[in-house]
Amino acid sequence: MRLLVGAAAFGGVLLLVLALAAPHLDRASPALLVSTLTACVAVAALAAQPWLTRRRVGAHVRVGGVIAVLVAAHVVALLIESPDDALYSMSLDGPTRARMALFAMVLLAVVTLLGVLRRRLRWSAPTWRFVHGSLAGLVVVLGVGHAILIQGALDGWGTVVLLALGGLGVVGVVVRLVAVLRSGDAMAHDRGRVRPGADEHG
Repeated sequence: MRLLVGAAAFGGVLLLVLALAAPHLDRASPALLVSTLTACVAVAALAAQPWLTRRRVGAHVRVGGVIAVLVAAHVVALLIESPDDALYSMSLDGPTRARMALFAMVLLAVVTLLGVLRRRLRWSAPTWRFVHGSLAGLVVVLGVGHAILIQGALDGWGTVVLLALGGLGVVGVVVRLVAVLRSGDAMAHDRGRVRPGADEHG
């Protein structure tokens, strides 16, 4: 797990280096620079997040908070750079890449809310984990897809790194969901099992 998290972090560093070296950011405004760099770190964090769930719940929660802050900073920077373009991009009338970003943000908010309300929701642990993980997987797919479709600082090799990080994140989500389904089946099986010696006391 540490190796995979490290791979995600390394991918994030590569994205930052590629973005800073790209001609697209030559003489870029501070807002555009912040928007691009926060997106790079957010993608790497999304790729690492599924691999932090087992025995690293605290880190998973903290990274989730960091992702929310990074996405918010990314959006605010875009609004500062070009309010009209940003608002249009966040509408349903925007291009496909923009709608992907919009849906990813909405789902990220839902995933975050599920995390905050986990103890108040009267869901079984497997149910909560499956819903939370499934929605998080959609966030990864839509968020990385949005980044790939944007023509800018991450074209070329940046796209390759984005695809690798997206694949890492999706595989992590699938692995966790399979584990959740198996644990749910095991719990159901245990609930229906007669304890040894129960018949003797009956």
